[in-house]
Amino acid sequence: MRKFAIIGGGQAGLHIGFALLKAGHAVTLYSDRTPAEILGSRIPSTAFLFNSTLDMERELGLNFWEDLVPYGEGMHVDFRDPTGAIGLTVQGRLEGRKGQALDQRTKFSRWLEEFPKRGGKLVIKAVSVEELDQISAENDLTIVTAGKGNINALFERDDQRSVHTKPPRHLAALLLTGPKLMGDRPWLRVPFRPLRFNFVAGAGEFFSLPFYTHTVGECRSVLFEAIPGGPIDRFQNAQSGEELLEIAKGVIREFSPDDAHHFEDVQLTDPNAWLKGAFTPTIRKPVGRLPSGRFVMGVGDTVVLNDPITGQGSNNAARMSKFVIEKILAMGEGSFTPGWVSDVVDTFWHESGQYTSAFTNALLNPPPPSVMEVLVAASQTPAIADKFMQNFDKPSDYWPWLVDLDLARKFIVDNGGHLAA
Repeated sequence: MRKFAIIGGGQAGLHIGFALLKAGHAVTLYSDRTPAEILGSRIPSTAFLFNSTLDMERELGLNFWEDLVPYGEGMHVDFRDPTGAIGLTVQGRLEGRKGQALDQRTKFSRWLEEFPKRGGKLVIKAVSVEELDQISAENDLTIVTAGKGNINALFERDDQRSVHTKPPRHLAALLLTGPKLMGDRPWLRVPFRPLRFNFVAGAGEFFSLPFYTHTVGECRSVLFEAIPGGPIDRFQNAQSGEELLEIAKGVIREFSPDDAHHFEDVQLTDPNAWLKGAFTPTIRKPVGRLPSGRFVMGVGDTVVLNDPITGQGSNNAARMSKFVIEKILAMGEGSFTPGWVSDVVDTFWHESGQYTSAFTNALLNPPPPSVMEVLVAASQTPAIADKFMQNFDKPSDYWPWLVDLDLARKFIVDNGGHLAA
């Protein structure tokens, strides 16, 4: 039995913690909040998990809400001009890669309660750097999964892999309930329960997802990604969820008028079901050096923090966690070293992480010709649309055609489409 410490009680930290417990190791997990405090807090995100991530949770017996959370069965995407007029529509089914969106307050509070029941040690405290040094001395490996916390200052920015120096979007999100938002077929234009995307040229994006929260059950989340200083960038001065909701209704009426009736008679699922803010997506080096010379390992958002535009945050954290777990278990009784940490994270980056970040960054910009031709073909050929949407579950599958026009055209032809004139 080996001893591990994990700092952070989110997707990556809890996933790793439960997996190491299952393998028979001693694990101490540090959370800066109790389960009750998490349950009563402001929503941290509107994460949607694709099927491969859900499979990881099923394997660990953590899928407590499997039969309660509505499935997102596909994506309906409208690309609009600055007036809101639709220029291109792409609609694809996720099929075997469909997923679910569960309130992280609901999820992580329950997982934290479960952790000591399975033999883990749960410590509720915000860990300082001095305390982290002592924790590192007492464990075979200490893993930091603290997301956007101050402790991330231990991990140096990787300038070669980080492309952003400021937030590319200003964010706002709400959880809503209303008679025209929910159910199996809420959008008449869409023959399935959709993840509803709108891309507005020069303004930003907004997304609506089938969702579940402990406060009301089924609901729907809405996330706005506003280009800073653009016409959708109206949310940052809001002082309440109700004020944010009124701004959201105005944005939808102006930039997606055909969707506006869905947001009649809607209300927040609870007073804390909203967020606003901004952050700079950053890739960091995975070895954090402590004052004593000891080290800690960064995993998840601590070292690969992406914009939420492609819904990859929790999915990337889960992929990385599974990869790290496999490498830890393969070590047996071998010593964990900074070199080992760097090798593990570099390998993950080259096999998976780089594609997730590149795909995310690609959607923050106007699509290049390779992507544009595939989207046009997808609007005409359902098989191409389905494949495009299903690749969200594994972004590396977009390569190499995503960045190569000739290969994009081959992808179109190989999947039964026709090249644009």
